[in-house]
Amino acid sequence: MRLQFYNFALLLIVTISLQAQSDPSTYLEKAMEKLEAGDCNGALKWYNVYKELAGVRKTSVEALIDDCANPPEIIYKLGDQIRVGEDTYTVAYIRDSGKHGLAVSDKGWAAITASSTSTQMYIVQKGIPTFDELKLLYQNRDPVRMYDVYWSCTQDSENSRYYKTMDFSTGVIDNKIGYQPNAIILLIYRF
Repeated sequence: MRLQFYNFALLLIVTISLQAQSDPSTYLEKAMEKLEAGDCNGALKWYNVYKELAGVRKTSVEALIDDCANPPEIIYKLGDQIRVGEDTYTVAYIRDSGKHGLAVSDKGWAAITASSTSTQMYIVQKGIPTFDELKLLYQNRDPVRMYDVYWSCTQDSENSRYYKTMDFSTGVIDNKIGYQPNAIILLIYRF
């Protein structure tokens, strides 16, 4: 009985393998699915099986996989727009000749008062700038038109109930968010 089961399983595996070999396009379809999902390595594995079975050298799909695995280096300049999911950010600070920096959300600004109970969760989830990042953004406030009072996620060293803020119109630093009730939480994207 057991031997019959093993023979049946072996026959089933061989049959499936022969069917797949007769239609290598199934491997190409799997490669495209992986590529669309952003899985470059998975796409390459399926594509290599397709190439072997179909006897092809190089196709446009291979070029897409190469681009996925080795994306071109992007250089940003101040004011450039960056799409991250459904959100848009404006580049407000660059370093390393535009390879890295900070971008501010175009729609993710939110006025918040000192009495908010969800402040800590909001800071963690949304990428609130540190005080050092706020100072960098302050240097480039004109190109992106930032002139309000902004929160940082850096707590005051003397009183952990307060977060450091900066008034971008004057450059004034305030460690007591309670005295800045109209301070804005600035959502950023680090690249």
